[in-house]
Amino acid sequence: MPAPVFKGSFPVTISESTSVSNEGKYQYVRTKVYSLATLTTPVIGASLNRDGKTTSLTNISISRKDGLATLVETYTGAEPTAPDVYEVVATATEEPIASHPAFTVITGDFGTSIVTAAGGAITEGTAGSGGAVFNEDGAFVGSTKTATNNFFGVQSFLSPRVSYKRTFSSQTVPTYGQQVAYIYATPRGNPPSIASGRNWLLTALSWQNNGNQINASGQYQITEEYLSSGFKGWNNVIYYTA
Repeated sequence: MPAPVFKGSFPVTISESTSVSNEGKYQYVRTKVYSLATLTTPVIGASLNRDGKTTSLTNISISRKDGLATLVETYTGAEPTAPDVYEVVATATEEPIASHPAFTVITGDFGTSIVTAAGGAITEGTAGSGGAVFNEDGAFVGSTKTATNNFFGVQSFLSPRVSYKRTFSSQTVPTYGQQVAYIYATPRGNPPSIASGRNWLLTALSWQNNGNQINASGQYQITEEYLSSGFKGWNNVIYYTA
């Protein structure tokens, strides 16, 4: 069979497509046909402005047949208008009963204190009818067998906690990694409301670059994770405040 004869100039763009993921990952895929003599292989990481966005070349594939070369290029970037993605999980964690806000004080949410409901306070090693036992230093020890309202053996309670995760896109790497384990009154994004007196701790920060090079001009997908505190808030002597 005689070799095919090609007319016209190369390269020829035969297809183009764009896509944007829910997380804001923008991709532009272009297919070009070259003659073998005119084929030049692009460099991974090369930049291309497309649809007002700076993208970087993240993948190439080349096939050759009948004197022609088909080059498929994939450029990746960020869609700055992509919405944030939020995830909220409400759970309950075990806390010492002595840390309950109504342990010794009557609050607006409870008609009595826990110590009173258990039958009153008593000092360890002394005679008395109290149900809540404290040592000489004032630390709670436990409840007696005669404690009222089924408080005998109760050492803990379940306290509501909320975990809040925010995933968003950016064309730059985050610069606030040093703020992990910092206290926030209100996290970034659209966090759920929590009870007065509680606050948030940034517990994790992760990101990934969608290009093959860490400094490529493509999109970073960033995830922040926060955990709500107990009734009294995170201890600002132990943790820094953002």
